[in-house]
Amino acid sequence: MKINFLGLPDHPQARVALIPAPLDLTTSWKKGTKEAPFEILKVSSNLEFFDEDTFTEPQKILGFFTFPIPELPFHLEGALDKISQMVTEAIKKNQFPIVIGGEHTVTLGVLKALKKKYPELKILHLDAHCDLRDTYLETSINHATVMRRIYEMGFQFLSVGIRTICKEEYEFLKNSNIPIIWAQEFKLSPQESLAKIEEFIKNGPVYLTLDIDVLDPSIAPGVGTPEPGGLNWEELLQILKLVVKYNLIGMDLVEVMPLSCHQITEYIASKIIFKISAFLASKNVE
Repeated sequence: MKINFLGLPDHPQARVALIPAPLDLTTSWKKGTKEAPFEILKVSSNLEFFDEDTFTEPQKILGFFTFPIPELPFHLEGALDKISQMVTEAIKKNQFPIVIGGEHTVTLGVLKALKKKYPELKILHLDAHCDLRDTYLETSINHATVMRRIYEMGFQFLSVGIRTICKEEYEFLKNSNIPIIWAQEFKLSPQESLAKIEEFIKNGPVYLTLDIDVLDPSIAPGVGTPEPGGLNWEELLQILKLVVKYNLIGMDLVEVMPLSCHQITEYIASKIIFKISAFLASKNVE
């Protein structure tokens, strides 16, 4: 199935690739993330095509190419391989990949492709949850263990917006050097928190993995595990503006779970994609 971001034709010299990743194999409470790529792309045509922060039109400056929504295999390894193949195709064309999940496990497929080109890649992880369990529901690769697997792959990462952990994660964090900026910490000291993020991302290539539940559920309720006390829209934009200043080479947006009653979370997700693209476009024309 083919449905384009903003409802626009693919740009012939697109510098941004939208990669749908409809994965929903390991979600453990509320299901539905496999529907997110279609719903996010569908609602995106209702955005304004002009960005009020940067006064740019990223669809004209950068251009978008949207991959068809794939039929992913029902086994996790094959699904992650397919995601990795699409990302590899995008980076071979020097396109900035924006992967639209799907559950958070899609990030493993993305990083499999990116590590070949960027062995020193750093990860900025925005999330309500640490996702650092070793196993969950008797499996080692799933949405609740994704950052543990990324840690084992040798990537450095900084987690921002965390506001709930299990005891296993607490014990693991005590014995590791993984930096965390808790949601409450960000809210109480935003400038200090932004300075910590900047210190982490300022050297080397950076990849952004953004779980939509980093936002407070009053803003983005369409998630599988809503946690109170999340970031607000302006706080998220501050982080996005900051990371784009440095060598951001790609991102994913995961864990949107469309609700039948309204489409606010899908709309916000599409807005995030547009905003990051506008910030990139603004940097391009400076």
